[in-house]
Amino acid sequence: MKGSAVTLDLHKLKIFATIVHYMSFTRAADHLHMTQPTVSQQLVMLEAQFGTPLIERDTRRLRLTPSGEALLPYAEKLLTLSQEAFEATREAAGLADRTLRLGVGHTLAIYLLPGLLSHYQAQYPGHPVRISVGNTGQLLALVASEAVELALVGSPAEHRDIVATPFMRDHLVVIVAPGDAWAKRADVELDELKQRIFLTREPGSALHASVERLLGVSHLSGDSVIQLGETEAIKRSVEAGLGIALIQGIAVEREVAAGHLCMLRLQGGDDQRTYVYARHRAHTLSSAANHLVELLQSLQ
Repeated sequence: MKGSAVTLDLHKLKIFATIVHYMSFTRAADHLHMTQPTVSQQLVMLEAQFGTPLIERDTRRLRLTPSGEALLPYAEKLLTLSQEAFEATREAAGLADRTLRLGVGHTLAIYLLPGLLSHYQAQYPGHPVRISVGNTGQLLALVASEAVELALVGSPAEHRDIVATPFMRDHLVVIVAPGDAWAKRADVELDELKQRIFLTREPGSALHASVERLLGVSHLSGDSVIQLGETEAIKRSVEAGLGIALIQGIAVEREVAAGHLCMLRLQGGDDQRTYVYARHRAHTLSSAANHLVELLQSLQ
């Protein structure tokens, strides 16, 4: 019926094109690993769909009818497009499996990621990497929504859809300026931190959650606390003598070695700092993500 949708069977078109290529039902059947009667039957069904013969069979040599000649270039185009679609889909699936979609917390993005990615890309040069940087809360949301496969964040990393696995441990340390009254001390008691102007990260970051557990919610909302969005800003502020901070040891190794900051061990509180890789509990990791997990496990 004019205007009605017509669905062409690619399998039948392939049989038709193969018969034309060999100009023989027998050779077409051999090539397609089918019986000759089946090949003939499929062609008859295709001709019935068009309502016209496509190949003349009443001569010693097969010959295309005008309808068959009109159909052949379209059949070849459709078969080529079908193969291209298949290959493109498989290639995209392979690329997706090789693409590392990674979320990284601010601190780890600066102090761990460069070396980690260098090792990763040396081992897996054909794996593209897509990086998202944010605080722990933001990155867990990305994992839950499947925007990223893995997130490297500090603990605590809590979300109902997320599994968090430790891969590295560190300590929280107190940092002060070289000219600070505490600069010559080796350690400091937890309660002493409440006597000073204190700098920390913003809510939503794992560092803020750790500090909150140590000092309490009420103290962090007080006038003596300054919240900053970046670890680097905290370090520069402490270096300038604006206050003290409790920060990840991994983040201040260079400044302490260079004499720009002084580091004190914390007494009277749990200074353990754990970094985890977070993944969606219901999903299977790609090969790219699994390769990174193997690399992270080698750090332990």
